[in-house]
Amino acid sequence: MSSPATNGSRVFLRLDPWMPDYEGSVEIDPDEAGSRGDIDSTVETHDWKAIPPPSVQIVPALYFIDGVQRTDARVLAWRDDGLIHGMFGTVAAGAVTSNGDRAVFENCGVRRVLILGGGHKCSATMLAGNAHVTFEGIASAAAAPVELARELRELMRQLEAKIAESVVGDNRVVFIDGPLAYISSPGSVVGLIKRISLPYLDPNKFALATVLSLGERTPLFLISDGKRDRYSWYLRIGAGRSFDHVLAGVIRLEIGAAVGLEDARHLAGMSAAVLPRFASMAVRDARAPQNLVPIGALEEDLRRRMGDPLLIRRAIEKRISEGVAL
Repeated sequence: MSSPATNGSRVFLRLDPWMPDYEGSVEIDPDEAGSRGDIDSTVETHDWKAIPPPSVQIVPALYFIDGVQRTDARVLAWRDDGLIHGMFGTVAAGAVTSNGDRAVFENCGVRRVLILGGGHKCSATMLAGNAHVTFEGIASAAAAPVELARELRELMRQLEAKIAESVVGDNRVVFIDGPLAYISSPGSVVGLIKRISLPYLDPNKFALATVLSLGERTPLFLISDGKRDRYSWYLRIGAGRSFDHVLAGVIRLEIGAAVGLEDARHLAGMSAAVLPRFASMAVRDARAPQNLVPIGALEEDLRRRMGDPLLIRRAIEKRISEGVAL
């Protein structure tokens, strides 16, 4: 079967359905960079073909974990030994639980930080509206703003991992938005990667991911990198439009190899049975259909908890005008 993006030897462009305000749905994710490892695509079956979703009679409580980050202000200082880059930033993370027809936000937290390069450390408290907010000082070895942004992202991932590990339990399936890089005890935490970064599989096998029908998944494959071995699979949770690229609606999932092959297969089947009903629509989410509805709702709630960005920015400007000494 030829792809709609090809016609014999001719290759046609297809749209990335995510709006340009976001990074593309096919991007190099910094949390996955350099983590390909060795791949074994025979762990579940030697018959490499699409696996349909199982019939699930009892759906356990589902937990969706996600986080958001915001750069509130960048700052700069000059000393005789050189420039000091800094960043006021806010991260937030939480969980949304789905049990039957009921969805509830849980364990939501916000952390504000002032990250300074060159090993400097300074906290700052200010009045934003009627509330006092404190940016916790963090010393960094960073010498450039891009490195500070990377550290802010890492703080968000750490907060997500802490929340995910706190809600793991019997009769629950926990989906965390992103790879499992920061989960120390994966257990039944499933990493949900909505941005296809590394194909992992050889082209012949990866081609199956592009032609999956709704609810179908690829067989499991084992990613071994000596640090965090995990089982992974591709799953189609939504259908793209005729002019979208072939991976629109496809996500990759992963689970720590320590759970064992049978549990990994069970969780892969559960993901195929339940996740398509949470796929988002383009009229409501710019990252549809991969950005699940519970994740989108959680992101909105977390941004509300972070406070009005303009109000925070004005508070930072006022505090800096009063003088913040290193």
